[in-house]
Amino acid sequence: MKFNLKMIAVAVAMVSAAGAANAALTAATTGNGSLALVAVNTFTNAWYIRDTGILLNSFLPSGVTTASGDGSASGNKTPTAGLNITSATAGYSNFADSGWSTWYGSQAFTETGLVDGDGNPLADIPHTNQETVRWMLSASDGKGASATDVKRLITSWNSSAGELTVSNGQVNNYVAPGNAGGLASLFSSSVLSRTGFDAPSGFLDMWGLGGGFAEVGGSAGLFYAVRSEPTDYASQSANLLAFTSGGPDYMASFSLASNGDLSYTAPAVPIPAAAWLLGSGLLAMGGAIRRRKAAAQG
Repeated sequence: MKFNLKMIAVAVAMVSAAGAANAALTAATTGNGSLALVAVNTFTNAWYIRDTGILLNSFLPSGVTTASGDGSASGNKTPTAGLNITSATAGYSNFADSGWSTWYGSQAFTETGLVDGDGNPLADIPHTNQETVRWMLSASDGKGASATDVKRLITSWNSSAGELTVSNGQVNNYVAPGNAGGLASLFSSSVLSRTGFDAPSGFLDMWGLGGGFAEVGGSAGLFYAVRSEPTDYASQSANLLAFTSGGPDYMASFSLASNGDLSYTAPAVPIPAAAWLLGSGLLAMGGAIRRRKAAAQG
């Protein structure tokens, strides 16, 4: 079969997408890798990577107070109230990229030259960019293997792919230089985003995690995985923590709009019924006191 890619020349030529220069991705070997948006065309292996401007250690899940490579003991670094991050959000310009639309728009294609088992021609099959493109977020710490310096990762995960489980061996595989830990090698220039073809095979199954990509326009939860043993015990489960705003029922998530805007949302935790009752009781008590005072003054 043949792939007729729309705007293929534009996509090949586009290696940078931002007006202002940005620092290259921070490598996983530093122990504090960059959080990157990774998109891939699952039919053609065309890829897109964007630097979000966030490092792993500055975006840890709520409740994490210390971690390998983290020089600060302060936890709860994620915004529990949620963020509406768009190109207009101060301090988060990297969450939107003007070049995204060009790349995303070029990912629709039509399969031509199809034949059946007897060699008879079949109708061409068009594929939209909504159908072809999947995305994830990824950050890695591939530094060291000691009791105080273990390998870690942050990854997004689409719940429709099933429950995420991560072993120590999968953490090692994920943060390796040839996998997600090597994203910086594809991002050697000071640019905001980068594109290419022939995505490494690891892209398609999220470097061994199983392929929990999200669709454009959809959302995915965010998870933090740390080796439970510094070395060996590859099949043993890694420590896995979801980004939440108050328990598993309030999963924080990222979403990617078709215009390229990333949004991070942490659902607000409802006030317990007991707190509402207490509050209404205090209000009623306050009203009664005011009425007594008014009667006494009368």
